[in-house]
Amino acid sequence: MLKTKIVLPFLLLALLTGCASPANKQAMVIQESVALSVNQAQKGKFTVANVTGGKTTNPMWTSQVSRENFEGALKDSLVVAGLNSADTSANQFKIDADLISLKQPLFGLTFDVVSTITYKVYKEGFEKSFPITATGTATVSDAFVAIERLKIANEKSIQENITEFIKQLSASSDIQ
Repeated sequence: MLKTKIVLPFLLLALLTGCASPANKQAMVIQESVALSVNQAQKGKFTVANVTGGKTTNPMWTSQVSRENFEGALKDSLVVAGLNSADTSANQFKIDADLISLKQPLFGLTFDVVSTITYKVYKEGFEKSFPITATGTATVSDAFVAIERLKIANEKSIQENITEFIKQLSASSDIQ
């Protein structure tokens, strides 16, 4: 009986927390409405060259954003915004992105995840960096189970980060 009283709370906790799953690429892609604010002179002039950072999710620990899913979300976001170019010639701008950090809470009802990414836009004779920090928030109304709430906050943070990058890129008069 005593063993049951000790073991039962841990089993319930394990059931409520579940296993961690990685951030979903599609959930990190920008909203189509962001494309409305894109600088028309920049359309079709960018390709993603290098993406670094990110972590693989350990199912027994916390949700993370993998390099592959971040890269896919960035590429798909450029397509949605109309900025992606199929031409990889030298006169196209290239983008490098480094997912520097993903600051995650350990517990709480509201999860705020802060992503820090440095984007570098360059071509021959030109280079500009865009260091961006963005926050994604998930509450109990998004997901009751904490591990799922963290995954959603991760996705929202990366989506917001990419959105802010595209807005700053569009506002750059030196990139045409």
